[in-house]
Amino acid sequence: MLPARSRLDPDGYYHRLDLEPSASRTAIVSAFRAKARILHPDVPNTGNAGAFVAMKQAYDVLSNADRRAAYDRAAREGMVRPDGVVPPRPAAPGARQSPNRPPPNRPPPNRPPPNRPPRPIEIPVVIWVGLGAFLCLCVYQVVVHLMALPPLPNAGIRPNAATVAPLSPSAHEAILYGPTPVRLAGTPNFYVVPAASPAVLWRLDADRNVLVPLAQLPPFSSVEAVRLVRQVSMLEVLVNEHGNGFISADHLAPGNAAAARQAYCSYNAGPTPTDGELLERQGSGSGTLEVENRAVQPVVVKLRDERDAVALAVFLAPGGNTVVDGLPDGIYHAEFAIGELWSRACGVFAAGMRARRLEGGLRVPSDSPLVVAPDATQPEAADIPDQEFGRR
Repeated sequence: MLPARSRLDPDGYYHRLDLEPSASRTAIVSAFRAKARILHPDVPNTGNAGAFVAMKQAYDVLSNADRRAAYDRAAREGMVRPDGVVPPRPAAPGARQSPNRPPPNRPPPNRPPPNRPPRPIEIPVVIWVGLGAFLCLCVYQVVVHLMALPPLPNAGIRPNAATVAPLSPSAHEAILYGPTPVRLAGTPNFYVVPAASPAVLWRLDADRNVLVPLAQLPPFSSVEAVRLVRQVSMLEVLVNEHGNGFISADHLAPGNAAAARQAYCSYNAGPTPTDGELLERQGSGSGTLEVENRAVQPVVVKLRDERDAVALAVFLAPGGNTVVDGLPDGIYHAEFAIGELWSRACGVFAAGMRARRLEGGLRVPSDSPLVVAPDATQPEAADIPDQEFGRR
């Protein structure tokens, strides 16, 4: 708000600087500097942009000798204008004035200072920080663009790629549970998980700079991932000595070959066998054998003949008992496995499995039953690997 006008200070210019109209130029300069230290907008707490502008307007008039004289004279004569410039007096009737001379006592026009660009030191720090952040963002976008893989061709269309042939010679035995998993080159640290869409193995065509489908990997196939390409959410995996491939990260889960095998067996467990169900049987004869399970977990008992082939595999629930007829007479090697979630595709328990082999041979027919007892009461059994028990 502007100060109240007085007779000798109609626009309050002296009042804005806390001065009297008789103040010297030195006092005017000193007063302006003292108040500028308080009212400048950059001064915390006391800064006031409006008051500073008003004070600066007064200083611009009073610090100029010609403009101050005109202001004081106009104040005395009551002809001052808001900008501090005194209009020329009207000429007296009949008076003549030289056209080439300006009217007497007329101050020079109040021209604004010429525009100039701000110096770097005058630019606020906030603007420099913003420019630096914008430059960093531009550099990051350029780097991401240069490192990103090319887009997939026909990304919305299912690739017409052949399924990788299974490596296992007994893959036909798991045909009901899907293709047998494969293992690519390297040391596995990821495996393919089942999904609605197939896990496509892509390769980079350097000549055309596009990704093209190489093959479809069956679920639970093992791969070694060497790096993650975040821009396209794909993992680069080892394929062979000729190059690497790329698989979408959505189709992979961390895990080695053993974890992939266990996941495959769990996923393809199939229906839980019933108590006394014969899982495998080879040959026929007149022999009879009673099998009893006294353990607290399900058990699968296997008999292997002299060729080490499985002649009988039977499932027993906890406390189960069954009598198997029609076995060929002879001496067998007995094995059993205890665990949870029997997998029909793998022929092993998918969780908590422990396999053991009874010492000595088992003669069929036999008058005494084959009893699977808790571990503490069956010392004549020796532990065997799960893979050993699961082989055909």
